[in-house]
Amino acid sequence: MKKSEIIITTAGIITASAALFVGFWAIQYNKPYPEGTVDKTVVKPISSEIYTEQDYNDAVDCVKDFFPQFETCELLELRYAGDAETKLETRYSQNENEEYMVLKSDFYVNPLEIFQNEKSAWQRDYTYTDWSWMLARTKGTSDWIICNYGLG
Repeated sequence: MKKSEIIITTAGIITASAALFVGFWAIQYNKPYPEGTVDKTVVKPISSEIYTEQDYNDAVDCVKDFFPQFETCELLELRYAGDAETKLETRYSQNENEEYMVLKSDFYVNPLEIFQNEKSAWQRDYTYTDWSWMLARTKGTSDWIICNYGLG
């Protein structure tokens, strides 16, 4: 094999390899994130003079239904923040027909796959603790809605 044929063959192999690498990278970079998961969530029992176990379970279900929007995250634990914190958060309510509940959670943010595009503000490979969920509902109903969430 002549020197020029070796150079042309080598250049072709390098070009094809680079094209495959760029194609793979583009697919990985634009791949959608997986939804957040709740299947291994530990739900701590409630101790409350305000809410029943059913009230609490309905609020927990509301958070679990919402959590898949936290892409690449795993909900580890959910717990009632306590009557004192719930009362503190509801002190500004101007509607006597509304009631509020505060839950706390811990969740883990998974690391990204190689070449995956970072689109969120989450700290990767990190567990967020005491994440608050403020839920509200009209008194006497079981339909909780999440009205606020975050650290604090």
